Amino acid sequence: VVVSSTLRGSRWVAVNGCCTMNAHRGATLAIDGTVRVPERFAIDFVQLDGQDRLFEGPKEDLFSYGYYRAPVLAAAPGRVVDVKRGLPEQIPGSLPPDATIQMAGGNHVVVDIGKGRYAFYAHLATGTLRVRKGQRVKRGQVLGLLGNTGNTDGPHLHFHVMDSPSPLQSSGLPFVFRNFIGQGVLRNVAEIQDGETGDINRKRLNGRYRNVLPMENQLVRLR
Repeated sequence: VVVSSTLRGSRWVAVNGCCTMNAHRGATLAIDGTVRVPERFAIDFVQLDGQDRLFEGPKEDLFSYGYYRAPVLAAAPGRVVDVKRGLPEQIPGSLPPDATIQMAGGNHVVVDIGKGRYAFYAHLATGTLRVRKGQRVKRGQVLGLLGNTGNTDGPHLHFHVMDSPSPLQSSGLPFVFRNFIGQGVLRNVAEIQDGETGDINRKRLNGRYRNVLPMENQLVRLR
C-alpha cells in the first residue's frame, strides 16, 4: 500500500517502526476467539525541536511539546468509516492507570482507502477532529490535530494500515510512504523522554527515499 505523508515538517522520528521486534510488531490481541496483530507495521511519530529535544518546559505540560496539535493529514483518499471523539487528553510522562483496550487508540479516525484496506490515525487531540463518519476525504486533507488521548504517555501520532475497519479486530498490512527525506537515526529514544538532547547519527539513513517505510527511530522530513 503506497501512501502519502500524514504530517509535514522536519525531525519527525519513526518510533516503534520497521523493522525490529518492538511494542508494535510483537503485540497480539485475542478478542472473540480470534488472534490478530493489528499494529505490526505501525509507526509512532514524535518530533524533535531545533535543539533536538522532545520537549522544552515541564514534562507534564502538553504545550511543552512543540509538535502538539500539529495537523494530521489523510495519507490517501477514501471514506471515513469510524470516528472516535470526546476522550480527554492524558498527562504526559506516564500511561493512564485506568486505560482499557477499548480506549487504547484515543480519539481516532479510520478511513476506507479501498481494496479492503483501512488507514488508522490514533491519539488525536480532544475537540479537533474535522471529519465525520461517511465523509469522503482527499489526500492531504486535515483530519484533526495530533494529541495525547487514549493509552499513551506522550503526544504522538500512531498510524497504520489494516485489513478491516476495526482497530482491534484487524491485522496490520505493510505500507510504504510515497517519498520522504531521511535525516539520520536517533540513538537515545528512552533518554529524550526525560528531557535529554537527542543523540543523532546524521550519517545513517539520510537522503531521499521513495516507496519505502522509514526504519526504526529514523529521523525524517515529511512533505
